[in-house]
Amino acid sequence: MRRALRWLGRAVINHGGTKFAALVLALIFFVVTRDDITRTFTIPLSVVQDPNRVLLTKLPDSVSVELHGSWARMSRLYAQELGHAELNLADARPGPLAVDPATIVMPEGVIFRNIHYEKVDLRFDRVIERAVPVHAEVHGAVDPDFEHTGTVVDPPRWRIRGGSGVVAEVAGLATDPIDLDGLTADRTIEAALQRPRQQVDFTAVTVGEVPRVKVTVSVRPKIDERRLSAAVIAPEGQTLPPEVPTEISVVVRGNLPDLRILDRATTPPLVAIAKREKPGPTSPGGAVVFAVQFTDAVPTAVQQHLSLESAVDRVLLPEVPITPGTRDGR
Repeated sequence: MRRALRWLGRAVINHGGTKFAALVLALIFFVVTRDDITRTFTIPLSVVQDPNRVLLTKLPDSVSVELHGSWARMSRLYAQELGHAELNLADARPGPLAVDPATIVMPEGVIFRNIHYEKVDLRFDRVIERAVPVHAEVHGAVDPDFEHTGTVVDPPRWRIRGGSGVVAEVAGLATDPIDLDGLTADRTIEAALQRPRQQVDFTAVTVGEVPRVKVTVSVRPKIDERRLSAAVIAPEGQTLPPEVPTEISVVVRGNLPDLRILDRATTPPLVAIAKREKPGPTSPGGAVVFAVQFTDAVPTAVQQHLSLESAVDRVLLPEVPITPGTRDGR
């Protein structure tokens, strides 16, 4: 052990000047090299679109840049200080992607060395505009007593914009679904248009905004009929001959919702008022005519929408024979 310690002491003491000089040189080299380093940063790639062309190539989201500077400066530098690299597609040519390093913010005391990014070929398609028809996407069924008669879209066409290839494939635009369940009257709805596909934009609206159109759905009541019986009654103070029936058959036609009210009536909805006519050339014995009308069981507003057709509108009475001693057939 003592021998080893003596050897170590002589190694430190002997040639002390040389060893001190070597130590100073090492310190100088450390300081000099510390002030000269290169670091790589990843920053986003910002793309400025070309209004006259559509890019068909998928671009990288970021690029890597090599920067050189002092150790002290580089150790305090963050990627956020560099901003982003910019690619203006209006200036880009078809072919290999070329990102201009001049678009990157260079902080003071930093030198640009190199830039790296995914190598892709730029391909473009010319931008066109085209008006295409708008179709209202309707679902469901109107009320069973009504029928859907039509749908009108305003405006009926909308212009779209994009690459000539994708725009040519769009046959039309559809609205968001419109529910018709239980509809009993015309309705006007504002509906948004669905984007047909990516890389197709709507005109006449701001970027990202979805246009809206007016959709008018028209319905009308179904037409139907009912065959009902109407009791025959005589005017007050009169009696009817036995030839007159006690009731007649009547066909009621009109809107199905109005006919439903007749179906729900708790009292007879119709009555036939019998009126006696004097004898004439075509009815020597006279006749009884019927005037069919609604009763109070049917609201006046409903009566205006319905028509009546009776199976029998008059009954001829037999001629009364003239007996001797009578005058004028009496």
